[in-house]
Amino acid sequence: MKNTLIILSLLLSVSAMAKDMSRSEKYEDAYVELEDGSSQYIGGCSVHQDYEGKLFTVDSTIVKYFEPEYNNAESTMAKLKKVDPILLAAAAEGSGSDVKEFFSQVDDITLEKITSTVFKGLDLYRFNIGVGGGNGYYEVYNRTEKKGVVSYTKLSNVFDGDIEYCDSSVWLNK
Repeated sequence: MKNTLIILSLLLSVSAMAKDMSRSEKYEDAYVELEDGSSQYIGGCSVHQDYEGKLFTVDSTIVKYFEPEYNNAESTMAKLKKVDPILLAAAAEGSGSDVKEFFSQVDDITLEKITSTVFKGLDLYRFNIGVGGGNGYYEVYNRTEKKGVVSYTKLSNVFDGDIEYCDSSVWLNK
């Protein structure tokens, strides 16, 4: 019994760690330098913004680009009223702020509905959030519904072009 619990514990911890594939590639293998001095991502995360139009398409813009009035939560939330509150909560999770505070303290926000051309059956939403005067990140979430309960799972986080997190469910097997 004790051995079974140890093995089960190891399997659960390995499967939890295996979900984040971002650390499985080296920078020099995942990016190519372009003639203009910039770099382009060619790695395994299929929802990286450099794959837009190649491995995924933008279907619609749910929230058009806007710059929130700093610390004006009411104004910001009015512009986000079409967004599922569960998705907003998922995006703010881990920030140390509530949803209103989180979204009223970023530089800019865009939310899009996207479709993977590689991984069918996913219901994907992509935030483009600007922070820190020129910096920004993309986060992609998958919407699921089980027994009437909706949830959103983060599938990727790309900050300034660098993969911070990429779930195995959208990872390319190269």
